Amino acid sequence: MNDLHLPSDVKDSFQSHLEELFRRISTIVVLVVILTGIWSLSIDQILNHLLTKLDPCDGSCVNIFSPEEWAGTRWLSAGLLAIFTAGPFIIMQIYSFGKNGLLPSERTALVSWMFVIWILSILTLYYTSTTLLPNLYEYGHSFNEDTGLVGRYDAAEMLKISIAITWTLILILAASSVVIIAGKMGLLWEGNSEWWRIRVHGMMLMLIWLILPNSLPGLFVTLTVSATGFVELIGYKQFRKQMPIGYGLRDLLDSDGKEHRILYANCSCCGTSPNVEPLPGMGIMSFDSVCRSVNEQNSIIDSVNRFNVNKVVFSGCVMESFPPAFLDNLRFLGCDYQTLSLAYLSNLHTSDSNVDVEMAMALLTDPWSENQMIERCLNILSKYKITSVKYSDKLIFGLNLQPTEVWIQSPTLNLLDSIKKNGISLTDISN
Repeated sequence: MNDLHLPSDVKDSFQSHLEELFRRISTIVVLVVILTGIWSLSIDQILNHLLTKLDPCDGSCVNIFSPEEWAGTRWLSAGLLAIFTAGPFIIMQIYSFGKNGLLPSERTALVSWMFVIWILSILTLYYTSTTLLPNLYEYGHSFNEDTGLVGRYDAAEMLKISIAITWTLILILAASSVVIIAGKMGLLWEGNSEWWRIRVHGMMLMLIWLILPNSLPGLFVTLTVSATGFVELIGYKQFRKQMPIGYGLRDLLDSDGKEHRILYANCSCCGTSPNVEPLPGMGIMSFDSVCRSVNEQNSIIDSVNRFNVNKVVFSGCVMESFPPAFLDNLRFLGCDYQTLSLAYLSNLHTSDSNVDVEMAMALLTDPWSENQMIERCLNILSKYKITSVKYSDKLIFGLNLQPTEVWIQSPTLNLLDSIKKNGISLTDISN
């Protein structure tokens, strides 16, 4: 297995994915073209209003020196307004195309980011056109007045610079919001910060360089340095965060000092598996039926991936009931797994006793030492006043225990010796 494949992934060919992508892109392009035509009917009034605000002179000093360049800028402006207008539809198409291949946290982050940047883009467009750019042009025009020059400004060039600055601000906000949202959702931390830096900065700078006019090298350098510095400043804490922790997970150390994160998947198995408290330091997630629910399987994979879980302990699930792809994903992420078989243990006693399920949890080792495991087991045997322990290497169906009896699967020799020293009888029922 060379990659992570979610249970919800569709087993379509690469060609079918391309066809779906082209179909969605074509739909977006058609909508943008239609909206561009609609905006073109009123773009002259909009640009006239904008240029009136951008004009730094007391009397008008904005002219059109190149009619063909003005026509291109006019249609470019109408196209950008069309893209802003089509924002919700574009968001829906992007989400529909990518949702099956994303983990639950990634889907939430993607939707949150797309809506945030769409709203921020509209606010940025309004702020730059009504406040920021008029002040910048007025400030620049004041230098001409100090030197005694008479200002004459090209309307098309002014709009190009305005579009470039607005576009850069939107990209900076987009990159900053990606970093913030990813950090808040536990997708970004110190361990993978370089991966995020390369992609966030790379995409942002590529799109900035794409739109900046070649005739303005000074603006090119200024915006590039400013954009990179601003995103680094906004993401200072996010890029240096420690590995995220969720669901009560704690770093557990084994005898060699290696860190472990153990997640307890408390699956009720459609009401057949009892509840038991996990060991201190274990995280816990509750489910109804992991083996039957693709969404619950994706949630486990997502948590293992986000929180660097080393091992998943299932409550009552039978490992053979899981889809092979789900277990392959856990192995791909370097995560071990096992089950306590609580659904089976709940049927061993006719009385309302929880001793078997508590013993199953107490038997866990790695990262816990064998001595810790033995101490937990002896405490439970004493708590329930157990006088007889039956054990075997495999599950034995049809076993019926008395209130003072308990069954243990695959006990260690040291555990058996400790139980025997406490005056409890032992019976091997493997055969």
